[in-house]
Amino acid sequence: MALVQRDFILRMIEAIAAAVARIVKRKQSGDLAGARKEVHDAVTELLGPASAMVGMLDSRTAANVVSDPKRIALWARLLSEDADVLRLMGRTKEAEATDRRTLELLLESWRREELFDDDTQRHYEEVRTRVPLEQLDAGFRAVAADLESRGEPR
Repeated sequence: MALVQRDFILRMIEAIAAAVARIVKRKQSGDLAGARKEVHDAVTELLGPASAMVGMLDSRTAANVVSDPKRIALWARLLSEDADVLRLMGRTKEAEATDRRTLELLLESWRREELFDDDTQRHYEEVRTRVPLEQLDAGFRAVAADLESRGEPR
């Protein structure tokens, strides 16, 4: 990986980590609307102009638009925070749909690189406990089976 590309990825990771910290702080203070705004702003920063469009696409197509596996995994991390906020707001069905989208995006990320760093592995394990594979289409179930058969997280 080129030095410039690695530096860009590290800056993205740092920016998302800072955004997650702000989101958590807002959740803890009870500012759930503010936490959701932080998620939206961070997704916009991460995905740029494509952020408005990819939200309307199915996970596979959205991942194709974003394309970079690390960026897809970071987007999934932000969506997990949004799902948590939705649960706190009592919007259970939306939280479940967001969890499912998160898992699909994590699987799309893995399919592109077949590698998770430690944080992404933990994130996958966490989301996987909330989303039964039966909720996913056959393509995503196949990717999950491949990932989990290789001794990756479950």
